Amino acid sequence: MDLIPITKIKISKADWLSQAIKYEENYFIRDVVHEMSHKTYRWIINNEDMIVTVDFDSFKEKFINLLYTKYVR
Repeated sequence: MDLIPITKIKISKADWLSQAIKYEENYFIRDVVHEMSHKTYRWIINNEDMIVTVDFDSFKEKFINLLYTKYVR
């Protein structure tokens, strides 16, 4: 049986959102993700081909979870 050591510890979502952006002062990943979710939600509202089915807070939470599960975990 070959054991494979865990070489990378997964970061929690709260810790990930609290990480500072390199070379920026007082600017965190949560700020970038919030801005991205706001612009995406606004784009969906202004697009005539799409229908908004959730409020912004629910959309933002799902958007954050999508980014975290797809690109961090």
